[in-house]
Amino acid sequence: MKFDFANLRQRTVSSAVMAPLALIAVYIGGPVYALAVILCAGLGLREWLRLVAPDLDQNTAACAYAGLVLAIAVAAWQPAMNGILLCAIFTAILFFLAARKNRQRAGWIAFGLPYLAGSGIALVYLRSPGDNGATVFYLLAVVWSTDIGAYLAGKLIGGPKLAPAISPNKTWAGLAGGMALAAVFGYLVSMGLGSTRPLGAACFALLLAVAAQFGDFFKSYFKRRAGVKESGGLIPGHGGVLDRIDGLIFAAIVLALLGAIAG
Repeated sequence: MKFDFANLRQRTVSSAVMAPLALIAVYIGGPVYALAVILCAGLGLREWLRLVAPDLDQNTAACAYAGLVLAIAVAAWQPAMNGILLCAIFTAILFFLAARKNRQRAGWIAFGLPYLAGSGIALVYLRSPGDNGATVFYLLAVVWSTDIGAYLAGKLIGGPKLAPAISPNKTWAGLAGGMALAAVFGYLVSMGLGSTRPLGAACFALLLAVAAQFGDFFKSYFKRRAGVKESGGLIPGHGGVLDRIDGLIFAAIVLALLGAIAG
């Protein structure tokens, strides 16, 4: 399989700029981190609405953005459940607003809030002041290494397609490569952060890697429905913001849910 070095160079440069900014925001925490999460989720919601309803009216779109900002902001400074309830209320309102002119697409329009605002709530919930962002650092390391491992294994090894009807470039080798690198980085990062159970962190990274790659497929399905290659063009080599955070969305929600269940 031909390796696209130009695309790899663009992806590397973009990542070299974005990754330190993300890590700094996580380390600082507080309002800086919450604003960074809101910004990324808001840009992702903008691209989502363009995918599912490019002709969406401004009032309905404004309701979606307001719901996202308020839900994540409330979850950042109050119990996360308050943000979840607010997200649910705005999702219902958004559905009824969208159904007036987009009855067939109202469900997917409204889904943008639990999809993007839900992941934002998960991210602010996971940034516990007590661990100085260690949980989010671990999550980012796993998701990023999943992307890198899947990209390299898919390009270098190739082989049978994983789901060609949804994402023709994804392979089984890419899935395995993403999971393998996620487990390695999950182990190393958890050790570096002082975890007493690095093997458990490595095993858990396998689950998060699958969740992250499922998030990629989920977004790819809607890109194919919309007939576009990328969700946007904001990030050179990656496409849009949604193309960059699609795996993080599902992985963050999975980690937050399991963390909440475990107490």
